[in-house]
This record gives sequence, structure tokens and C-alpha cells, in this order.
Amino acid sequence: MPQIIDTRVDVELSADGDPRAFTWDRFEHTIIGQPQAVFTRTRWWEDDGVPTRIDTELWRVDAARGGEEQHRYDLRRDVDGSWVLALDWG
Repeated sequence: MPQIIDTRVDVELSADGDPRAFTWDRFEHTIIGQPQAVFTRTRWWEDDGVPTRIDTELWRVDAARGGEEQHRYDLRRDVDGSWVLALDWG
């Protein structure tokens, strides 16, 4: 069962625009392997007015802090371009 984190993080991107590392709680987590982009549809039709976003951009990544055991995480890029560490899958 994933743990909900839902906190802003700084993300370092590769030249291709893929996440390659993120800083959470002052510690850098290096992404291992190829991150997987996942787009989920928002329920935009339930909002009043014009939708600001139709899809939510998520990245499923395997990452480790220093020499620790790697975990699987979901990173979300918000409408304003900021990043949120959404889930820790363990």
C-alpha cells in the first residue's frame, strides 16, 4: 500500500526533460533506471468554467538516497510547473 507524501520537492531534469533526481527533506534522491511518464485524466468537467488542465502529469520513478535501499515514488508536475512527491510505494 503506498504512503501518501504530497509535499513539494525540487527536481533535477535530464536534457530530455525526464526527472533524474529530486530533493526531499534536504536529501537528494537519485533516480535509477528509466522514469515512466503516466498521464491521468482530471475530472475537468466537474469544475466551473474553463479547465486549466485536462491531464495530470505523473512520473513513476525508482530512486535511492545515498547508499540506502531504493524505493518507488510518484512525482507530479503541477500546473504552475512545481513538483510534488505524491506517493512512496516502498
